[in-house]
Amino acid sequence: MKKQIDSINVETLTIGDEYLFETILLENKELAKELIGKLIEVLDIEEIEYISTEDNQQPTYENRGVRFDVYIKSQTGVAYIVELQRKDTKQLRKRARYYQAVSDSRQLPKGKWHEFESLKDNYVIFICREDVFGLDYYKYSFENTCFEVEGLKLQDGTHKIFFNTQGTKGEICEDIKAFLKAIEGQTSDNLFVKKLETVAEEIKADEMWREAYMQSLLRERDTFNQGKDERTIEIIEAGLINNVSIETISLLTSLSIEEIEALRKELLDE
Repeated sequence: MKKQIDSINVETLTIGDEYLFETILLENKELAKELIGKLIEVLDIEEIEYISTEDNQQPTYENRGVRFDVYIKSQTGVAYIVELQRKDTKQLRKRARYYQAVSDSRQLPKGKWHEFESLKDNYVIFICREDVFGLDYYKYSFENTCFEVEGLKLQDGTHKIFFNTQGTKGEICEDIKAFLKAIEGQTSDNLFVKKLETVAEEIKADEMWREAYMQSLLRERDTFNQGKDERTIEIIEAGLINNVSIETISLLTSLSIEEIEALRKELLDE
């Protein structure tokens, strides 16, 4: 179910909360740089900068209906998109493709779409709290490769990486392994995780941030309710009338089974 605003206690939030995690990276450039370096296994990445829209100086990026949680570039133009995913929406693979396309379009000089040599490397990084691929690995990394020639890579500079907080297989650094477990709320003595948690506590103590956090929950609730009013209710009603399983309705609407059940009870009470 969606978060109930009245029951939220900001003091109990961990770095596994999407809004808090996003704020940590957006307000601490050195920590963001360190995390990205560990995620992509580059010991010393170049200096980074946040990408802002022209009409909104907050370090987020919006274009064509897409909003990146954290969109960062290095001094040489390498782009890093980082998102924390609460659940597998069954759309993450295609979303990664779209994110890279939108990011690439921003790298091309205005009016010179054919100057492809200006495109820099592009990393889309999802930190997932469900195993998107179901193989129990900590990390799934993808690059374009040739089917016919073993080991031949396209080398187009695109990288898609899916981290799995539930993983137990594969080789990743101890800092990231501890980080993934901390996302799930597990305590850790890892120094890098402690650094993230210290920044998180400082952010949570800020009254302005608390107000912004609650406003974000209100927007999330309003958007969710609007979606139900305009589209989802009709689909759910049709599914229930036709004896479609709750699981199938969940797949059709991208709502959880618990949410479908709650809506079913509301409809039965009407």
